[in-house]
Formats: sequence, structure tokens, C-alpha cells
Amino acid sequence: MNEDRSRAARGELGRLHEELAGDLEAIAPLRAVAGRAADLAELVADLSDQLGRASSAAVVCLVGSTGAGKSTLLNALVGRDIAVEGIDRPTTSAPVIYRPADADITELLAGLPGEAPRVVTYDHRDGGGVETFWRGQILIDAPDTNSVETTHREVVRELAARSDVLVVVAHRQSVAELSSAAFVDLFAGRRGMVFVLGRGDELDAAADADLRAQLEVLARERWLAPGAPVLTVSARRGKEDPVAGGLPVLRKALADMISEERLGSVRRQNAVGNVARIAAEVGEARQDIDAAASRLRTGLESGAATWCGRTIGLVHERLDERRADLTRMLWNDAAKVWDGPGGYALRVGGLGALGLGAGAAVARRNPMLAAGLAVGGLAASRVQGAVRDRAFESTSGLLPGGTELGELQREAFLEARLAAADLAVDDAAPSLAPGGADLASSAAAAVDEAWDRLLRVDLPREARRGVPRLLRLLVDLPVLGLGAWVLFRTLEGFIAEEYVGVDFLVSAIIIAFAWLFGARVLVRARFSGRSASLLAKVRGDIEQRVGAAAGRAIAGPAERLQGLLGSADRVELADRAWRRRLHGEE
Repeated sequence: MNEDRSRAARGELGRLHEELAGDLEAIAPLRAVAGRAADLAELVADLSDQLGRASSAAVVCLVGSTGAGKSTLLNALVGRDIAVEGIDRPTTSAPVIYRPADADITELLAGLPGEAPRVVTYDHRDGGGVETFWRGQILIDAPDTNSVETTHREVVRELAARSDVLVVVAHRQSVAELSSAAFVDLFAGRRGMVFVLGRGDELDAAADADLRAQLEVLARERWLAPGAPVLTVSARRGKEDPVAGGLPVLRKALADMISEERLGSVRRQNAVGNVARIAAEVGEARQDIDAAASRLRTGLESGAATWCGRTIGLVHERLDERRADLTRMLWNDAAKVWDGPGGYALRVGGLGALGLGAGAAVARRNPMLAAGLAVGGLAASRVQGAVRDRAFESTSGLLPGGTELGELQREAFLEARLAAADLAVDDAAPSLAPGGADLASSAAAAVDEAWDRLLRVDLPREARRGVPRLLRLLVDLPVLGLGAWVLFRTLEGFIAEEYVGVDFLVSAIIIAFAWLFGARVLVRARFSGRSASLLAKVRGDIEQRVGAAAGRAIAGPAERLQGLLGSADRVELADRAWRRRLHGEE
């Protein structure tokens, strides 16, 4: 059953570690986090080490300042003199490692700075002596934490980082010594801790109580170890008598922490302590992160509004220039659904009308020249109309050039880019602001879609509405009636051999053209108002589409920003999540 629980806990730890690693990788580009990269890397490495030591021997490290009595305590704990003892001076310059014969200490010694440690081997399977107490665990006497030798402090830090439990040894002069306190700060909440007030035989009851109270306050408030044992020990008495000097209480406290049942829990707590420190590091960076993120959100929103408004303004200026062409396209489309003479009159452009007028003027004197002028005018009008249609259908002139759009984008999103640069390192910052090419293509797509809808849907529908059937009949019937009367008179003259003459035919044609020209002017005037309505509609459509394009342009950066902040939130609250999922704590 215990093995099943242990396996389940290891599996949950693996999942939590993977989630934390993913979130840390996600927020690594944040400038406030990148500035703490070295500290975070150390904490992450320590976390991985703690999680990876599932089956290795427990490591207990004695740490403390000069004269605290660590070496004497080590000798008392193991029952023999294996460390050189000193008084009020740094004696331990090289670590002393007390290890079982079957323990692999390769990783413990790898890359350790300073002098090579002295390794003392014992066999806990002999069945006698204090060696049986350790049951295969490793005990280390580290150099003094307040040594003037910087290498000593580096060694202590490395050994503490590779340990499961720290026995912090102090004496009356070093309880509140800042160098020792600062060292313990490094591992606050990240290691199991036992606090020992050494040289207890030198203290009276009042001093003992006062100093232990000080240690308890430090353990609780500064070193995040409210439940850690705080003991008074006289190592010298313990050496003389293994059951004297408070040594049995210390052994029991250590035994409780390094027993097989508790060791996994201690290591999990150490791991959670690392996670809490990681969360604290990110929490300290949140003020800078949130300030830059807030400015980035504001910059994105104001930039999108500015870019959208100025882009729409430029498009509207160009739309005004197409008002006349839109009117012409309306009556051209109306002519496509008007099969009678009125529809033909609408199709005739300015050149065609000029050719027909010129032909009518010379028709009495030279009918052939009149026909040529009319046909030429109609052909030229057709070519001119085709060129105009192609130009009108194109959206190339509705948007400013790429250089102007690029400058507009840079001005609109300047604040967003500056905030992104404050929020993230150089490589990641550009992804938190819209790119000029993306915005230009989005604007072009928005205008293309709106213009295509105008040409394919709105314009033909408005053209049909502009020439209802009754209007077409009112225009066409008089022309058709005149044509029928001319045909009747022509047939009548042919039968009676009395030809009507060219003047009669020309007059009839002029009358028909005059009627159609008047109708054409009235219909075009009717379409002038409708073109204004269509222009307003396409403007609204472009505004909506460009606005949506601006929203999409900032949606990606906003989503990436939200992802970064979500990862930062999870890291900042990671220790709570670990405690809740591992122990059901809140």
C-alpha cells in the first residue's frame, strides 16, 4: 500500500514538474523574468535534483558558523572522532563525509570546489554501535558558513544544495549572526531543517530558553520552517555518554526525518519549497510585468482604433472620387435588365451620344456619313466604357501605397511596440505587436471583400430597383409607338408608291432620340441619389470590415500576452497547486 502511494506521489510530482517547466519556458522571454534567469535556473535545477533522488541515501549536512561545534557534534553523532575539533576558530576547511559502504557518492562529490573531502566509510549492517542508527544515510560536516575563505562558502552552498536535511548549528554568539542567517536564507523552505543550539553545557536555563526562543522565531518567520525541531545539545557530554547532552533527542528528530517512511515526504517538501521560491521570484517580477502588460493592452487597443480610423479616412477620400463612376455603373447595370429602347439609351456613353447627334445633323445631306459617325461614336463609347468598368472594379486605388500604410502602422502602434519591448526580450517583443505587412494585407482584404460585395450583390440589386417595370414601359412605349407609326407610314407609302422621304425618317429618329435622351437624363438623375446611398453603404461595410481586421490584427498579440500572463499566474501560484494536489492543502 505504501509503495502504491509512493508511486502515485511520484507520478503526480512528475506531472506537476512538467507543467511548471512548460510555464517557466513560456515566461522566460519576459524581461522581468529574464533578469532573474540565473536564480530561477538554480532553483529549477535544485527542484529537478530533489525530484530525481527518489532511491538515493538521505544526506544530512551540518552547517553553521565558526565555533558552533559542528565537528564535535559530528563526532558525537557517529560515536568516534572522525573530524578535527576546534574552538572559536575555523577548523573544518575540507568537508568530512560519513557514508555507508554501499552508498554511491559520485554525484555528491561531482564538481565540488575547494579541497577534496575526507570520506569516512561505515557499514551499518554490522549490527553494533551507533552506525546502526544511520541505516545507510550520509552525514556531512561542512566548512564554516562565515569563513573568510570564499571557497568555503561555495563548498557549503554546494553541499547544502545536495542535501535533504540541514542541521543548522549555532551557539550563543552566532544565533543572530547575519552571515549565518543569510546563508540559511538561501535554503529557506527548500530543505528539511533541524536547529541545534550547541555547547549547551555552557548555558544556564534562562539563556537556554531565551536563545531557543530566538531560534524558533527565526525558524518560523525568516526560514519558513515553523515546525522544525529547535534543540539544545552538548556534543561534549554526548561524546562522553551517548545518551547525555540532548543527543538522543537530536537522533530521534533526525531519525524521524530520514526514515524511509518520511524521507520521500521530506524530499517532496523540499521540492515544494523550491517551487515556492520560484513562485516568489516570479511574484516579485509581477509588478514590472503587469505594468508593461497594461501599457501593451492600452497600446494595442488605441493603436487599433487609430489605425482603423485613419485607414478608413483615407479609403473614404478615394471613394468620393468614384461617386460619378458608381452612378455610371448603376445605369449600366440597369441597362442590362432593360431590354427595350430605354435600356439601349442608358448604355450609350458620352461618345456614343455625340456620334449619334453628329450623325443626325448630317443625315439629310449624307446618310452614309451619318451612319459612319453613329457607328464610330458607339464603338468608341463601348471601348471607353470597358476601360472604365475595369478601373472601377479594381480596388488598387482605394488604398494608399505600402509605404504610407507602413508609416501609418508604425505611428499607430508605437506605444504598443515600446510596451512590448519593456515586457519581453528582443526576440519575443515583435510577436506582441501587429506587423505592418499583416495589417496592410488585412486592410486590402477588407476593402476587396466590401467592394466585391458592392459589385456582385448591392449594385445589381439597386440597379433593378432603380428601373421598375412601370418606368420601363413609360419610356419604351412612346418610342415603340413612334417606330410602329413610321413603319406603317413607310409601308403605306410603298403600297401607294408615295415614299415618305429621308426627312420624315430623320425627323422620326430625332424625335425618338430626343425622347430617349430626356428619359436617360431623368433616369440618371434618379440613380445619382441611389449611388449616394450605395456609397454610404459600402463605406459602412468597409468600416466594419476594417474594424474587424484591426481586431484580428491585435487578437494574436493579445492572445499571446494573455498566455504569458496565464503562465506567470500559474507559476506564481505553483506552490499552492503543488500542496493542494500532493497533500490536499490550500
